Amino acid sequence: MDDSLFADEAGRADESLARQAAWVMKLRSEGVRNQVVLGALEAIPRKIFLSASQQFLAYEDRAFPIDCGQMSTQPSLIGKVADFLQMKPDHSLLEIGSGSGYQCAVLSKICDRIVSLERYRTLADLARDRLRSCKITNVDVIHADGLVAPVSEEEEGGPFDRILLNGALDRVPGFLFDRLAPGGRLLAPIKHESGLCQLMQYDKGGRGLDETELGRFRYLSLTPGIAAKL
Repeated sequence: MDDSLFADEAGRADESLARQAAWVMKLRSEGVRNQVVLGALEAIPRKIFLSASQQFLAYEDRAFPIDCGQMSTQPSLIGKVADFLQMKPDHSLLEIGSGSGYQCAVLSKICDRIVSLERYRTLADLARDRLRSCKITNVDVIHADGLVAPVSEEEEGGPFDRILLNGALDRVPGFLFDRLAPGGRLLAPIKHESGLCQLMQYDKGGRGLDETELGRFRYLSLTPGIAAKL
Protein backbone atom coordinates (compact mmCIF):
# COMPACT_ATOMS: atom_id res chain seq x y z
CA MET A 1 0.00 0.00 0.00
CA ASP A 2 1.12 3.54 -0.76
CA ASP A 3 2.54 5.09 2.43
CA SER A 4 0.56 8.30 1.88
CA LEU A 5 -2.72 6.38 1.63
CA PHE A 6 -1.89 4.49 4.82
CA ALA A 7 -1.13 7.76 6.56
CA ASP A 8 -4.42 9.30 5.38
CA GLU A 9 -6.43 6.33 6.66
CA ALA A 10 -4.60 6.37 9.99
CA GLY A 11 -5.20 10.11 10.28
CA ARG A 12 -8.93 9.71 9.67
CA ALA A 13 -9.12 6.91 12.24
CA ASP A 14 -7.30 9.04 14.83
CA GLU A 15 -9.61 11.98 14.11
CA SER A 16 -12.69 9.78 14.52
CA LEU A 17 -11.43 8.38 17.83
CA ALA A 18 -10.66 11.88 19.06
CA ARG A 19 -14.15 13.11 18.14
CA GLN A 20 -15.73 10.11 19.83
CA ALA A 21 -13.69 10.67 23.01
CA ALA A 22 -14.68 14.35 23.02
CA TRP A 23 -18.32 13.35 22.55
CA VAL A 24 -18.22 11.00 25.55
CA MET A 25 -16.66 13.76 27.66
CA LYS A 26 -19.44 16.09 26.52
CA LEU A 27 -22.07 13.57 27.61
CA ARG A 28 -20.36 13.30 31.00
CA SER A 29 -20.52 17.08 31.34
CA GLU A 30 -24.27 16.90 30.57
CA GLY A 31 -24.80 14.56 33.53
CA VAL A 32 -24.36 11.08 32.06
CA ARG A 33 -21.98 9.51 34.57
CA ASN A 34 -22.90 5.81 34.54
CA GLN A 35 -19.97 3.98 32.89
CA VAL A 36 -22.14 1.14 31.58
CA VAL A 37 -24.47 3.65 29.93
CA LEU A 38 -21.58 5.65 28.48
CA GLY A 39 -20.12 2.43 27.09
CA ALA A 40 -23.44 1.60 25.43
CA LEU A 41 -23.68 5.09 23.89
CA GLU A 42 -20.11 4.78 22.63
CA ALA A 43 -20.77 1.32 21.15
CA ILE A 44 -23.59 2.43 18.83
CA PRO A 45 -22.67 4.47 15.70
CA ARG A 46 -25.29 7.19 15.88
CA LYS A 47 -24.83 8.28 12.26
CA ILE A 48 -26.55 5.07 11.10
CA PHE A 49 -29.74 6.36 12.74
CA LEU A 50 -29.58 9.80 11.10
CA SER A 51 -30.47 10.89 7.59
CA ALA A 52 -27.61 11.39 5.14
CA SER A 53 -27.81 15.19 5.53
CA GLN A 54 -27.51 14.92 9.32
CA GLN A 55 -24.74 12.35 9.64
CA PHE A 56 -21.92 14.87 9.93
CA LEU A 57 -23.65 16.08 13.13
CA ALA A 58 -23.69 12.62 14.74
CA TYR A 59 -21.47 13.77 17.61
CA GLU A 60 -23.74 16.71 18.46
CA ASP A 61 -25.87 16.35 21.60
CA ARG A 62 -29.02 17.41 19.79
CA ALA A 63 -32.41 16.05 18.82
CA PHE A 64 -33.04 15.91 15.07
CA PRO A 65 -36.21 15.72 12.96
CA ILE A 66 -36.92 12.23 11.67
CA ASP A 67 -39.56 10.77 9.35
CA CYS A 68 -43.31 11.07 9.99
CA GLY A 69 -42.97 14.46 11.66
CA GLN A 70 -41.25 13.04 14.72
CA MET A 71 -38.06 13.96 16.58
CA SER A 72 -35.18 11.83 17.76
CA THR A 73 -34.07 11.95 21.40
CA GLN A 74 -30.81 13.71 22.19
CA PRO A 75 -28.05 11.35 23.42
CA SER A 76 -27.64 12.99 26.85
CA LEU A 77 -31.35 12.45 27.60
CA ILE A 78 -31.07 8.84 26.44
CA GLY A 79 -28.15 8.45 28.83
CA LYS A 80 -30.07 9.93 31.75
CA VAL A 81 -33.12 7.78 31.02
CA ALA A 82 -30.94 4.66 30.82
CA ASP A 83 -29.46 5.52 34.21
CA PHE A 84 -32.93 6.10 35.69
CA LEU A 85 -34.05 2.69 34.41
CA GLN A 86 -31.26 0.93 36.34
CA MET A 87 -31.46 -2.11 34.09
CA LYS A 88 -29.68 -5.40 34.72
CA PRO A 89 -28.28 -7.72 32.04
CA ASP A 90 -31.16 -10.19 32.45
CA HIS A 91 -33.93 -7.58 32.25
CA SER A 92 -36.59 -7.25 29.57
CA LEU A 93 -37.80 -3.83 28.39
CA LEU A 94 -40.98 -2.67 26.67
CA GLU A 95 -40.39 0.56 24.73
CA ILE A 96 -43.35 2.55 23.42
CA GLY A 97 -42.24 4.73 20.52
CA SER A 98 -39.29 3.32 18.55
CA GLY A 99 -38.54 6.55 16.69
CA SER A 100 -35.30 6.22 14.75
CA GLY A 101 -34.34 3.08 16.68
CA TYR A 102 -31.26 4.73 18.20
CA GLN A 103 -32.46 4.65 21.80
CA CYS A 104 -33.38 0.96 21.77
CA ALA A 105 -30.05 0.22 20.05
CA VAL A 106 -28.24 1.84 22.98
CA LEU A 107 -30.43 0.12 25.57
CA SER A 108 -29.95 -3.25 23.83
CA LYS A 109 -26.34 -3.17 25.06
CA ILE A 110 -27.54 -3.01 28.67
CA CYS A 111 -30.45 -5.47 28.95
CA ASP A 112 -31.37 -8.92 27.65
CA ARG A 113 -34.40 -8.24 25.45
CA ILE A 114 -36.40 -5.28 24.13
CA VAL A 115 -39.83 -5.16 22.54
CA SER A 116 -40.29 -1.77 20.86
CA LEU A 117 -43.73 -0.67 19.64
CA GLU A 118 -44.07 1.98 16.92
CA ARG A 119 -47.32 3.39 15.49
CA TYR A 120 -45.70 4.53 12.22
CA ARG A 121 -44.88 1.71 9.82
CA THR A 122 -42.21 3.81 8.10
CA LEU A 123 -40.34 4.35 11.36
CA ALA A 124 -40.75 0.70 12.40
CA ASP A 125 -39.29 -0.52 9.09
CA LEU A 126 -36.38 1.94 9.23
CA ALA A 127 -35.61 1.04 12.85
CA ARG A 128 -35.51 -2.67 12.00
CA ASP A 129 -33.14 -2.06 9.08
CA ARG A 130 -30.82 0.09 11.17
CA LEU A 131 -30.74 -2.36 14.06
CA ARG A 132 -29.97 -5.15 11.61
CA SER A 133 -27.07 -3.15 10.17
CA CYS A 134 -25.68 -2.87 13.72
CA LYS A 135 -26.05 -6.66 14.11
CA ILE A 136 -28.41 -6.18 17.05
CA THR A 137 -30.54 -9.28 17.51
CA ASN A 138 -32.20 -8.81 20.91
CA VAL A 139 -34.71 -6.14 19.82
CA ASP A 140 -38.13 -6.82 18.26
CA VAL A 141 -39.67 -3.75 16.61
CA ILE A 142 -43.43 -4.19 16.17
CA HIS A 143 -45.77 -1.94 14.22
CA ALA A 144 -48.45 -1.47 16.86
CA ASP A 145 -50.24 1.00 19.12
CA GLY A 146 -48.51 0.84 22.48
CA LEU A 147 -51.26 2.82 24.21
CA VAL A 148 -53.87 0.06 23.99
CA ALA A 149 -53.73 -3.35 25.61
CA PRO A 150 -52.54 -6.06 23.17
CA VAL A 151 -55.04 -8.65 22.00
CA SER A 152 -52.51 -11.38 22.79
CA GLU A 153 -49.84 -11.01 25.49
CA GLU A 154 -48.01 -13.98 23.93
CA GLU A 155 -47.36 -11.96 20.76
CA GLU A 156 -45.32 -9.30 22.54
CA GLY A 157 -44.20 -11.20 25.63
CA GLY A 158 -44.16 -9.92 29.16
CA PRO A 159 -44.47 -9.11 31.91
CA PHE A 160 -41.53 -6.70 31.53
CA ASP A 161 -38.94 -5.67 34.08
CA ARG A 162 -38.90 -2.15 32.65
CA ILE A 163 -41.32 -0.09 30.54
CA LEU A 164 -40.33 3.16 28.84
CA LEU A 165 -42.66 5.63 27.14
CA ASN A 166 -40.96 7.90 24.61
CA GLY A 167 -43.52 10.67 24.50
CA ALA A 168 -45.70 12.85 26.69
CA LEU A 169 -49.21 11.97 27.80
CA ASP A 170 -51.68 13.11 30.42
CA ARG A 171 -51.53 9.89 32.38
CA VAL A 172 -50.20 6.36 32.02
CA PRO A 173 -52.78 3.83 30.79
CA GLY A 174 -53.53 1.46 33.65
CA PHE A 175 -52.95 -1.71 31.62
CA LEU A 176 -49.25 -0.82 31.30
CA PHE A 177 -48.78 -1.24 35.04
CA ASP A 178 -50.32 -4.71 34.66
CA ARG A 179 -47.61 -5.50 32.11
CA LEU A 180 -44.92 -4.54 34.62
CA ALA A 181 -43.29 -7.40 36.53
CA PRO A 182 -43.24 -7.29 40.35
CA GLY A 183 -40.34 -5.07 41.36
CA GLY A 184 -40.42 -3.49 37.92
CA ARG A 185 -40.04 0.16 36.93
CA LEU A 186 -41.91 2.32 34.42
CA LEU A 187 -40.75 5.73 33.16
CA ALA A 188 -43.17 8.14 31.50
CA PRO A 189 -43.11 11.86 30.64
CA ILE A 190 -46.32 13.43 31.98
CA LYS A 191 -47.58 16.68 30.47
CA HIS A 192 -47.09 19.75 32.65
CA GLU A 193 -48.46 23.28 32.47
CA SER A 194 -44.92 24.64 32.15
CA GLY A 195 -44.69 23.25 28.62
CA LEU A 196 -42.00 20.80 29.65
CA CYS A 197 -42.87 17.29 30.83
CA GLN A 198 -42.39 15.88 34.28
CA LEU A 199 -40.53 12.60 33.84
CA MET A 200 -42.12 10.20 36.32
CA GLN A 201 -40.74 6.97 37.71
CA TYR A 202 -43.19 4.32 38.91
CA ASP A 203 -41.83 1.39 40.92
CA LYS A 204 -44.09 -1.63 41.39
CA GLY A 205 -43.77 -2.92 44.93
CA GLY A 206 -45.75 -5.29 47.07
CA ARG A 207 -48.05 -2.50 48.25
CA GLY A 208 -48.66 -0.80 44.93
CA LEU A 209 -46.81 1.90 43.01
CA ASP A 210 -44.18 4.28 44.36
CA GLU A 211 -43.93 7.51 42.36
CA THR A 212 -40.78 9.63 41.95
CA GLU A 213 -40.35 12.90 40.03
CA LEU A 214 -37.13 12.81 38.02
CA GLY A 215 -37.10 16.28 36.47
CA ARG A 216 -38.62 18.17 33.56
CA PHE A 217 -37.66 17.49 29.99
CA ARG A 218 -38.99 18.28 26.52
CA TYR A 219 -40.91 15.52 24.72
CA LEU A 220 -43.39 15.39 21.85
CA SER A 221 -46.80 13.97 22.67
CA LEU A 222 -47.53 10.29 22.27
CA THR A 223 -50.44 9.83 19.86
CA PRO A 224 -52.75 6.82 20.21
CA GLY A 225 -53.67 4.62 17.28
CA ILE A 226 -51.76 3.12 14.36
CA ALA A 227 -50.93 5.69 11.66
CA ALA A 228 -53.03 4.91 8.58
CA LYS A 229 -50.77 6.31 5.84
CA LEU A 230 -47.24 6.34 7.24
